[in-house]
Amino acid sequence: MQYSPDEREAPGWLNDGFFLQVIRQFTHDANARLCHGCKLRPGTKPGEHFASVMYRTTIHYRSHQRGEASLDVILKIKPYQAGLKKDVLEDADLFLKEIRIYSKVLPEMKRRLEEIGETFHYPRLVFAAEAPQTILILEDVSGRGWKTGQYITSFEEIVPAIKSIAKFHAASVVMEREDASFICQNRCDVSEKFQALDGMLKKSFSDLLVYMRTTEGFEHLVQPVEKLQGKLLHNLIDSYGPSSTCLNVLAHGDFHSKNLLHQYTRDGLVCETMLIDYQICSWTTPAVDLYYLLDTIVDQSLKEQHREEIIYLYYEEFRRLLHLLGYLGRINSLQELHMELLRKGAIELFHYIALYPFRFIDRTKIDFEALLSGQGQNPAASSPVYRRVMRSVLTRFLHQGVMES
Repeated sequence: MQYSPDEREAPGWLNDGFFLQVIRQFTHDANARLCHGCKLRPGTKPGEHFASVMYRTTIHYRSHQRGEASLDVILKIKPYQAGLKKDVLEDADLFLKEIRIYSKVLPEMKRRLEEIGETFHYPRLVFAAEAPQTILILEDVSGRGWKTGQYITSFEEIVPAIKSIAKFHAASVVMEREDASFICQNRCDVSEKFQALDGMLKKSFSDLLVYMRTTEGFEHLVQPVEKLQGKLLHNLIDSYGPSSTCLNVLAHGDFHSKNLLHQYTRDGLVCETMLIDYQICSWTTPAVDLYYLLDTIVDQSLKEQHREEIIYLYYEEFRRLLHLLGYLGRINSLQELHMELLRKGAIELFHYIALYPFRFIDRTKIDFEALLSGQGQNPAASSPVYRRVMRSVLTRFLHQGVMES
């Protein structure tokens, strides 16, 4: 099995002494003991994450209250090895944000949602520390049937993800109304983080323009795309800002298929969905997560058939939950939500220009460092599906005025 290169050799401080400290804090038992040593294994396969170094282990321990027990955990460590990953995340507060989300925000969301009869799943926080090493340890829920999946291909299977993000958004709106510091605590300046995408975006435009100039059917699109390439990053940063006309929410911000865990029926169909990886949550427009939902979770054919229905179901669920949670403020209309999505269309444009080509290769083959630095190659150039989809969506963006925004 392949693993990410930076997870093949664990740092020396991840030893049994460290895990003894973790389990004593977790059990609130200063006399807890390890039954035997903890064996680390890499946490993910290549292509599944970028902003963490991850490991898994099982802690076998004995405590006064629980007797002999075991705990499966996944460790997320701030990148520490030299390279682009470390450089991009060196001064970022992503880990501190995620620690606060897991320790404070998610438990409060769960409490509120359960009070109105709703379920809300997330991995239990086991341990977190900022120093001497920045680390987050979560319960590994894979043993309870939660698994990652591929792009979702049926409308029925996307419903759990729609409901999960609607719950997250609705609970955040109510919490913000009762906590004057909520927005400040969850503000995320994306401008610096997106500057790291500059090399990737330039290469994506270069590849796309070469493709368009040599492929029949793109003649009317070459000039608009040429004009767009110098301003898309600026438009993208603007689009991530809070809305002035639509109800803002705590957006997950990285709501793609690899940050979802699913429960499956006996027939292999998704029946429940859990969100994970809360590093770039931000108080902003719901359009951020809705475009992730439409562009990076569902199969392209499903989006083409059910785009409006997906947005409608999200809106109805979001509105229903707000009423049940006791929200008394104004809720924007479905039409206003569609207008917001159009105003924030640079997000969808970015998804297609920079990310969509990588649907055409095995994710484990994606080199994130090469991708971000602009060294990756367009893996979709020979695909007739890529040709059809890009010609269709770029024409739509042109006709909607998204390229001129």
